[in-house]
Amino acid sequence: MERKDLSDLVHSFTAERPAFISRLRRMSTYPQRLLVITAPLSTVKSSYPFSNANPNLILQSLVAMVAGWNVPFVCTETHELGEEIVASYLYQVHLYHWLESNGHGRFLNDGDL
Repeated sequence: MERKDLSDLVHSFTAERPAFISRLRRMSTYPQRLLVITAPLSTVKSSYPFSNANPNLILQSLVAMVAGWNVPFVCTETHELGEEIVASYLYQVHLYHWLESNGHGRFLNDGDL
């Protein structure tokens, strides 16, 4: 799991691209993985006041990351919402691991959604 704010995401896909791609490839080998971006998707797709990077290329890199390595991402409006998503995700991962490990199977009830 990795969390990025917008400027870090843009920097990672531009100036630090080889290192970031390497981390994403490693991340794709784990059974549970998630990239949390603490910026709305509309902001990821808009011009950046801090960089000349093309927003379309950043978004296409994210889509390629999902399609090519099965590394999902979620965008949140604030750092605090990002923390909540991470905590909820980790809870669900732990819950399903516990259920499977204790012979209860992996399934969702109507009340789980």
